[in-house]
Amino acid sequence: MRRAALALCCLLISVPALAEDMPKSPKAPPPEPLPDATCDTTKADAGDWLAGRWVAPYSKWEFKRDAQGLTWKLEQKPDLNSNLGYKQGTVIEGKVSELSACTLRLTAVENGETAFDFEGVRTEDGKIYGYATNKAGQGARWTLRRER
Repeated sequence: MRRAALALCCLLISVPALAEDMPKSPKAPPPEPLPDATCDTTKADAGDWLAGRWVAPYSKWEFKRDAQGLTWKLEQKPDLNSNLGYKQGTVIEGKVSELSACTLRLTAVENGETAFDFEGVRTEDGKIYGYATNKAGQGARWTLRRER
């Protein structure tokens, strides 16, 4: 009985130390400032690494190649990041305005004004960390990962 109690005490003492090593995802925001690009950002890229579906907390992103080049669509899910002032179910569409092998810039234009501007960096682990601003200047941080 004493051994069991001693083992339990040792386990309880080690739990806080173990918790510090656990990942903080998905609540952990992207690093600030953005990580350094790990590629040559002066070379343009076709964007094959970006095409497809990506997800972030409370949103879905889809990148497609069409006649205009690479386009994107963002669909907000319930309980979205209120920093940008968008309502639940908002859909934002735009085009990829700048792209390298590990960086991107997305824009959405509405009535001749930039309604959404996103700048992101792809890291070695395949995630995209980025910042977005709306036309009112409000900003939000995003962490995108490939949809499973």
